[in-house]
Amino acid sequence: MPALEVLNLSRTRIRCLPESISQLVSLKRLFLNDCVLLRSISPAIGRLKQLEVFDLEGTKIKNLPKEIECLINMTCLGFSISGTEPSNDSKTVIPHGVISSLLHLEELNLDVNADAEWWDTCAEGVVSEVCNLKRLSTFKFSFPTMELLRQFNQLRKSMEHPSLAQFRLCVGNHASCIMNRLPLNIEFELERCNRYLRYTNGDDVFTDIKDMLQQLDALFLERHANLKTLSELRINSMEQLKWCVLGECNELEVLIDSSDTMHQEALIESHCKSACLESLEFLYVYYMRNLRNIWKGSVQKGCLSSLKLLTLCKCPELTVIFSCEMLDNLNNLEEVTIEDCPAIKSLISCQNSFCEVLKSSYFLPMLKKLSLHYVPELSSISCGLWIALRLERLSFYNCPSLKSLSTNEVSSEQLKKIRGERSWWKDLEWRGHKPDHLDGIFVPIDTCDVP
Repeated sequence: MPALEVLNLSRTRIRCLPESISQLVSLKRLFLNDCVLLRSISPAIGRLKQLEVFDLEGTKIKNLPKEIECLINMTCLGFSISGTEPSNDSKTVIPHGVISSLLHLEELNLDVNADAEWWDTCAEGVVSEVCNLKRLSTFKFSFPTMELLRQFNQLRKSMEHPSLAQFRLCVGNHASCIMNRLPLNIEFELERCNRYLRYTNGDDVFTDIKDMLQQLDALFLERHANLKTLSELRINSMEQLKWCVLGECNELEVLIDSSDTMHQEALIESHCKSACLESLEFLYVYYMRNLRNIWKGSVQKGCLSSLKLLTLCKCPELTVIFSCEMLDNLNNLEEVTIEDCPAIKSLISCQNSFCEVLKSSYFLPMLKKLSLHYVPELSSISCGLWIALRLERLSFYNCPSLKSLSTNEVSSEQLKKIRGERSWWKDLEWRGHKPDHLDGIFVPIDTCDVP
């Protein structure tokens, strides 16, 4: 079929390409993604001079054939290198000169095992070649160190290349990770973001990549060694950030401290163009050993005003989620999940006279789903404040100190389901008249339904 222009063999059990592939002289697009039995690519691939798109992501190939450097019309290349210790020398896994020969390349997606020792020696050379690609606008890559990312960023700027329109960058390695604690659905959502940075097992801060931070729409930070607050990462400059996932940063005590010097400096640097985390929509925090507060100090108008989803999981020292000062900004919050946070007594901390003034108003107007699981010290949802008039779903499990509910906390006429232990619901007391319809929407929870 010499006139064939598109060949899609993705997700098949193909093991190799036949030599006759070279006869498809008109082929422009070749898709082999997720062919998990594919181990190698024939050098004959170099004869497909018209090839523009070549997708090898999700395969098990051990090296990239040098003949790919002949495909000078290529605009999109994606490939995965399998294994932690390829059989070939590291210099032949991605042969020198292959990437830099593809001068028309606009999209490059390189998926490797970041823990492999060969990648530590190979990555720097690949980065220097990538910097020669003037047309590159979409880039997926694993940087072994933050320093290499800085070099990449500075080199591209020195060559006056335009900023990347889309990127998915991983920094650091996962060698000390016993298991991945992040739910698959969250990983999936992160992968869909256009400008995503993941930093793992680091002890560095984000200096000299400010222009990249300003473009981020997703940040995943896990196992940072010494971070005390996100202000140290210049998070104020991440004006387009929508997704933030934080995990196992055991020195982190507060996410944002508005009294912190670095926070104030960042506000000055950004000329107060926008409030801190004003664009953030999704915040997922898990396994944070020393986290005590989400926000400390004064709250600027607009901070967290776009937040839709908040999940806090396994934070044993966390005591304050929402301060009274934060409530006015949380008008778009739709879903809150709290799991295994044993020190929390209420979602809202009311420790000053300001909260008394607020009791005539209602808050969290868009909240639709609230899940409270394994929160043994929880004794109140909102300290008597009127909240969540659009609430649709409530879920409780192992909250033995929550012995009563107020009609201010459960006042939504749109409530469709309440889940909890049958014995807890039977003994529950009500402050105010219990709405008649609540027993009809109560569903006894099963232990297998709860994480």
